[in-house]
Amino acid sequence: MAPPGARAVTRLRVATVNVRELLDDTAALGALLRAAAADVVCVQEAPTHPLAVHRLGVLAADAGLWVAAAGRDGAGTAVLTAARVDVRAASVRALPTPRRRGWKPVRRRGTAEVVVRVPLAGGWSREVLVRSVHLGLDPAERSGQVARVLPGTPLPGPCGPWFDAPAVLAGDLNEEPGGPVHGRLSTVLVDAADVAGSPFPTFPARAPRRRLDLVLVDHRLSVTAVSTPAGDAAAASDHLAVVADLLVPAR
Repeated sequence: MAPPGARAVTRLRVATVNVRELLDDTAALGALLRAAAADVVCVQEAPTHPLAVHRLGVLAADAGLWVAAAGRDGAGTAVLTAARVDVRAASVRALPTPRRRGWKPVRRRGTAEVVVRVPLAGGWSREVLVRSVHLGLDPAERSGQVARVLPGTPLPGPCGPWFDAPAVLAGDLNEEPGGPVHGRLSTVLVDAADVAGSPFPTFPARAPRRRLDLVLVDHRLSVTAVSTPAGDAAAASDHLAVVADLLVPAR
């Protein structure tokens, strides 16, 4: 029981994982997601081919999750949620991406976002805006994309009414901490792994050297732990998953 005058809080566990188009061992990936036991999973590089999009639903079901946000405009980003989570709104959006860089086509980028709340004694937590992102490989491209996902920026679509809710941004930034995009996001969000005192490299999974996958958190939320789930991570994908335990206050 919380002491008199204390504000009630509840746990929200958020994970992020780049699934590399589900080209690796999906059984190992499913086991990894079950071990993570997350309330919300931010996914990057989900299959987008019309004949393969159903595989994300199969993966989610295998892990006891639901597909809350996915679609063409999300360009491979998606959000999965557990049954205890109340999804208030969900959408996917395209992010600005050049068609070509020189003679090479450029991978489309997007974001998937959900507004969620979780049970708390006597009611619900306040709503949290959780966003899955996968930014571009080029620094100038990332700079244009991050402007569209900064917390507090007015949102189109179903999530619009909650644009100023406490935000969690999780995904593959394609940039390590210290880079310009990370610096810009850090003006409004905190790096959960740094707060927890447990940063670790996430790429490549077999011998991680670079910390590309992060969970960034609104200052109105508290971070209690950050880890990577147990399992055969190298078989599951080329990125390690990141799991952050957060505390969300009551409404």
